[in-house]
Amino acid sequence: MSKKKSLSNKARSLHRDLGYFFIGITLIYAITGFILSARGLGWFKYEYTFQTNISKNISSDDFKEKLISEAKIGKLDYIYKVGSKSTVEKNISRLNFVKQENSTLFFDYKYMNIIYNQTSGETNIKYISYPAFLQMFINSHLSTNNRAWYYLAMVYSIVLAFFALSAIVMVKGKYGFKKRGFLLMLTGIFTVVIFLALSFS
Repeated sequence: MSKKKSLSNKARSLHRDLGYFFIGITLIYAITGFILSARGLGWFKYEYTFQTNISKNISSDDFKEKLISEAKIGKLDYIYKVGSKSTVEKNISRLNFVKQENSTLFFDYKYMNIIYNQTSGETNIKYISYPAFLQMFINSHLSTNNRAWYYLAMVYSIVLAFFALSAIVMVKGKYGFKKRGFLLMLTGIFTVVIFLALSFS
């Protein structure tokens, strides 16, 4: 009769199998995490231009609310293909009124620039966003509890904790946790503390 697997062997086997299973989601989080960390640099973002006609004679005070209403009846469908609906509407709500020249209103936010003609209703929009296929993965990274991805993300969080803790019992001897592993863990924690202090001091 074969001997029962030791705790270290069980941990190693489960660590290996979960690692294979979660390769896809790990790569998604790694790539999108890198992109989000560098989002202030504007990497991978594109500038999209779009023209549409909306209601005439909208005042600067009512413009943001009216534009969201117009979007809900299909006037901004092109932009919704680029950025998620909630993100686009959030950017609209944050628009700042810049100036008015005759019947032309100018609005601006860091990801969106809008020129609206009150007389004709013509609206020119410049929108900066990631390509649609990349935005989908970024939205998954930032998923909230009203999306199906949230549940997979919660499971993945637990698995990541297992990956970290299982390393404690996976390896024995001089390269095990009690010797080399413990020192590396302390070094890792100390590194995190240093970067937190540098980032938020």
